[in-house]
Amino acid sequence: MNYSLFIVLMITLWTGGCKTSKSSKADASKVVMPKETNWVVKYERSPCFGDCPVFVFYLTIDNYGLIDVHHNLMTPGWYYADLDEESVHALILDMEPAEWWREDLSQQPEIADLPGRSIVYKHGDGLRWYAVGGRTSEQSEYIFGIFDKLIDDAQWHPTDLRPVEPNAPEPSDVIVQLEEEVDINTWLIKFENFGIRLVKKVAPNLNYFVVTWDRNKRTANDFLQSIKHDPDVVNAQWDQALNGRSKKSESIRD
Repeated sequence: MNYSLFIVLMITLWTGGCKTSKSSKADASKVVMPKETNWVVKYERSPCFGDCPVFVFYLTIDNYGLIDVHHNLMTPGWYYADLDEESVHALILDMEPAEWWREDLSQQPEIADLPGRSIVYKHGDGLRWYAVGGRTSEQSEYIFGIFDKLIDDAQWHPTDLRPVEPNAPEPSDVIVQLEEEVDINTWLIKFENFGIRLVKKVAPNLNYFVVTWDRNKRTANDFLQSIKHDPDVVNAQWDQALNGRSKKSESIRD
């Protein structure tokens, strides 16, 4: 082979290799996470009298963890982490039974220094919401414990990623089905300590109503559970826009 041609060939290969390497690095640097993501589950912890961690955690649709840290966990700010898929799958299975979301906490003892915790789950059947204030249960602590372990075990990294809907509304209205012979106005007196009031009647000829309460008096979960276990109540559940029921309700006419 002509020596000059060999030198030209080697220079061409060498410079081409360098360009490929730089190009690869440049492409890698362009891999940027999106600014927003949809989430499936939101888990929130509020302060207690001690050093309880305070944060809002989101499980995203692609199995990322996204967390907004306030106190006592990491430096305040937003972080993301790849989560263990088996642990996530096990958590979703544990939250799947509808009965757990209707757990009766009214008979549980009041605990003064219990942090407030809540879970919002975008289930296929509609939005599910669960919260504990001063009362909890063994099953509640089991579920919250899985969340806490998932968060503790994750490798968190600072991020600009944000949830698409960071402030899912706390449920405010409850659809109540009363026994046929029960008068709504008489029934409301039972729950005066909640600041209860009538919002809507679902249908003119049915004993279905939408009621709400004063949030400064008791927690949302206390309100729902107290209603559900009243002997005059056939059924009660949150009236959420995500499950389509709100649009079917009829406003009460004077």
